[in-house]
Amino acid sequence: MKYLRSIIKISALAFFLITLASCSDDVPTSYTSEYVVEGYLFVDQPITNIVVTRSLPTTDTFKFENSLVKDATVEITGDGETFTLVYRSTPKGGEYYLPDTTKLVKEKTTYQIRVTAKDGKVMTGKTTTPELFNWIPGREPRTLIQYPKDTTNLLADTSLTFEWTKTGRQEEYLLKLQALDTLEYGKYLDPPTPESNRRIERFFDQPDSPQYTETTQYVYWTSNSAPVVWNAFQWFGKYEVSILAADDNFIKWSKSRWIGNQYDPNLGSISGGVGVFASAAIVTQQMFLLKNVK
Repeated sequence: MKYLRSIIKISALAFFLITLASCSDDVPTSYTSEYVVEGYLFVDQPITNIVVTRSLPTTDTFKFENSLVKDATVEITGDGETFTLVYRSTPKGGEYYLPDTTKLVKEKTTYQIRVTAKDGKVMTGKTTTPELFNWIPGREPRTLIQYPKDTTNLLADTSLTFEWTKTGRQEEYLLKLQALDTLEYGKYLDPPTPESNRRIERFFDQPDSPQYTETTQYVYWTSNSAPVVWNAFQWFGKYEVSILAADDNFIKWSKSRWIGNQYDPNLGSISGGVGVFASAAIVTQQMFLLKNVK
């Protein structure tokens, strides 16, 4: 009890000193904004989803739309051509893209990005695209799979393992699993039914976690084959599975975002600012996960 009273006295004294100091010192308001560039090129796809933002002071209420930089000059050069991108609003905020959708990103090609802000600030980056790859015939993900009825014994089914062709010196891949419709279920059946989708309750789920409602999951992988892991599924119904053969910029930036909570300049790839300019080749397959019980 005496120890507790001592703690209370010390805390009260500390609070008094802090209050006294705050009365005499001005609140620090100086802040230097940083430009952030986040751009990904996907082989054999149009150039899109290049996002330029500016960091905001912590004294302001954060709104993503307030951080968007809509008036920058964004140029991408590759294979002897230079493309000037155009800004457009999107449901998630805004992006720079190339209106000519016939110009596709090429494999094994070096692309450079140059972003010039209205205040003259210049940010640059460079990426070399990986080569194209594909599913191994007969070993692609199945389009229809049945969730086990015995949820206490979720053993891996080796017959569901899928494989893809190796790409050069690629050592790490990103596996992406995305739930495409968390509400509808029966309308995808043959014949269709009015049955709605439902969530799969997993023993490690934390409803209070921000990740609980995420519909997309990523995992690192170091081989060109992967099993179906039942605990990866959060809902039944329609999914898309993707394999990304990503360049080093992509892998490093992903690790900085998903593993740490502070920016590490060694994991970024933008000169003159913060962020990433990266590329990947990608293969996808849609699948449908049947419920274990109606």
